[in-house]
Amino acid sequence: MVIQRIQSVYLLIAVILMAVFAFFPALTFELGGRQFVYGALEAGKVGVTHIDPLMLMLVVLISLLALIDIFLFKNLQRQMTVCFVDIIIGLAMLVAIGIQAFYVNGKDGVTLTWQWYLLLPILSIVFLMLAHKAMSRDKKMLRDSDRLR
Repeated sequence: MVIQRIQSVYLLIAVILMAVFAFFPALTFELGGRQFVYGALEAGKVGVTHIDPLMLMLVVLISLLALIDIFLFKNLQRQMTVCFVDIIIGLAMLVAIGIQAFYVNGKDGVTLTWQWYLLLPILSIVFLMLAHKAMSRDKKMLRDSDRLR
């Protein structure tokens, strides 16, 4: 096995997408004439933002696991497991964003706006799934070649 496999490219794209997502807000909402944002490095009232530790931790964890996963090419089973865990964490992050949006949208007088940046983690999860599928194909190919020996 070599590092030039397609899943390495998919994993690298997922890392880049998550790194870009960290710098942009996923949601913006307006309450009483004041505008608020919700993202990893930018959360709170516009102009007085802070870092959201949960969101930042999830974004960094997803990016870091995908980056580590690129270099686990010698152990295909471990690489598949790490990729699957990364997908689950990514889905958990999307659920956390959805819960936050549901919580905020339930208040009176709130205008919620979904940002297009929210597509970045969704695309990252898609690329992680493509990488996992490519790893499964490699595993099947190795199993078939071992059977022929």
